[in-house]
Amino acid sequence: MDSTDGLQAPCECGALGDHPSTLDCVHLPVVDIEVSGGRTACLQALGALRATYAVDIKHRWQDPATGRWVFKVKASMVYLKPYTAPPPPTPEAAVLACLDDQGGMEMTQDTLLAFTGVDAQTLAATLSALITTGRIECAGPGLYRTNPPAPRIG
Repeated sequence: MDSTDGLQAPCECGALGDHPSTLDCVHLPVVDIEVSGGRTACLQALGALRATYAVDIKHRWQDPATGRWVFKVKASMVYLKPYTAPPPPTPEAAVLACLDDQGGMEMTQDTLLAFTGVDAQTLAATLSALITTGRIECAGPGLYRTNPPAPRIG
């Protein structure tokens, strides 16, 4: 019983009649892609593809003759929200992150300058401010570390 033969769907999403367009209404192209090479390189390439495509690995195998991996995938475009980079850390947060990574070990001012990416004048002011507030300590000329935690009693 085909009572809908006379109705024309506005798109192929399955909804009949007028309706607002949704992602179901959009037919995204599907692409067959083959990635081959070393396993790590293949996985990195698939990771890069996933930034723009929905990637579905259909087959993967290792060629016994060459040892190269082969990944056959189907990829379809996806709509991504625009990427907004997180705000850069404040100089204080950058310095504390570097020093916390070292677990109380001493770091030179030059190392902190290279790791934080702030200019020398800002770094000097930041180090002075952090020393004044007791967040870090100066272990020697140009050497800084986080304050070790107070020993627990009891």
